[in-house]
Amino acid sequence: MKKILFVVDEKKMGGVSVLLSDILNNINLKNKEIDVMVLHNSGDYLDDLPKGINLIYGTSFFDVIDLTFKEILKSKNLSKIYKKFKLVFLMKTGLIKNKIIKERKKCINKKYDVEVAFKDGFCAIFTAYGDSKKKYHWLHTDYSMYDCTANYKKLFIDVFSKFDNIIAISKSVAKKFNEKYNFKKMKVIYNLINTEKIIQKAEEFEVKNNKEKINFISVGRFHNMKGYDRLIDVFARLNKEVGLDNVTLRLIGSGPDFDLVKNKIKENKLEKIIVLEGLKKNPFPYVKSSDVFLMCSRYEPFGLVILEAMVLNVPVLSTEVASIKEIMDEKYGMIVENTENGLCNGIKNIIQDRSILKKYKKELNKYKYPINDIVLMIEELLDN
Repeated sequence: MKKILFVVDEKKMGGVSVLLSDILNNINLKNKEIDVMVLHNSGDYLDDLPKGINLIYGTSFFDVIDLTFKEILKSKNLSKIYKKFKLVFLMKTGLIKNKIIKERKKCINKKYDVEVAFKDGFCAIFTAYGDSKKKYHWLHTDYSMYDCTANYKKLFIDVFSKFDNIIAISKSVAKKFNEKYNFKKMKVIYNLINTEKIIQKAEEFEVKNNKEKINFISVGRFHNMKGYDRLIDVFARLNKEVGLDNVTLRLIGSGPDFDLVKNKIKENKLEKIIVLEGLKKNPFPYVKSSDVFLMCSRYEPFGLVILEAMVLNVPVLSTEVASIKEIMDEKYGMIVENTENGLCNGIKNIIQDRSILKKYKKELNKYKYPINDIVLMIEELLDN
């Protein structure tokens, strides 16, 4: 029985949590004893893991790993402020290695054959300084746009040297990482999606849209990288230039920019056009009922939501981000310049010529994502 540990920092809804859940629900679990280590118990996802997967949690030491100094100082929580300063000191001095060894002994009572740091940043530190026989780091970040290791480069040079292999979710993610760290032992495994689950969930309830209108939708975290603030500016501009009487936009998600987006909608008097749905545990019925899925990200290492939309036969309009041309053929949707002008022109083209969507939908009827090939690559990695 092979003992395997996956390490994540939290359980919050997002692409990494969804991906881990899909992997564990698709791979062959026979002869595998799998644990998932959640460094700090916050969030409400990872509750649909297959039977037999054991969730374990980190100590209170890890409570502040994802909190910024700004967030902690704002809270005025003296205990957390002290913990954060201590954490930074340990990382800057390299003493974090000894601390990780001590904290692991408090929450882990077995030795693993394989350990996977399934998220960038602190998860890599936790795994690197453990005693598992084989160590892999799953790389989700475009390091040219966001480098979570930048303030601790000396530390992370040592951390990455401890891994047997680093798994990148796209060729572009691997390339950008290597420009920073020149790590030769890398393998590309595209994100796995559970197409059957997506299709089933999309049928759980019906969402009614006005068929006379073009119904746009976007699902994601309300964060600067996702570009929802500029999407509102684009819709305000289009409303003045061409009018949006025949258009609706549904936004699903939450995050730090939620109030900013909400206020922009109000300021531009777009309440009748743009609907904020908040966070939805099952967004797929909303996606399925829509005419176009919008991805307006400023940067995005993969774009899992694009694949989910295509599985549901929904055409995509996406900004040109790192891996977009690796995962989406333009016969299934439109890739536009990563600017407000690019988004504006792309959306305008669809509004003015609805026949574009018919061509995309015809091609999407033939779309299939190579799930089996990806599952085999993951199983080979874990079994060897």
